[in-house]
Amino acid sequence: MILVIARAQARPDQRSALVPLLVEAARRARTEQGCTSYAFSADLEDPNSFLSVETWEERADLDRHMATPELAELLGALGPLVTGEPTITVHEVSSSGAYGA
Repeated sequence: MILVIARAQARPDQRSALVPLLVEAARRARTEQGCTSYAFSADLEDPNSFLSVETWEERADLDRHMATPELAELLGALGPLVTGEPTITVHEVSSSGAYGA
């Protein structure tokens, strides 16, 4: 399993423009081959701070997703809406389970 965690900071005056883009990006990604989950969250203490958590069956699935024109379009649109570059961290998970199990 591949786990991806990404973070982005919205410009305060651009949050309302950013949210619909993130919602649509998550909806599209969930239909892609190998995507088992894809969700964005906003920080409770800083509503302009966004986190995405994605899981993919295999690295090839993530690589295909990263090469889609839709993702390139989203990343291009983020520029004026966020401060700095989004950070993306990829984890290769060999096993997982419920805590305490």
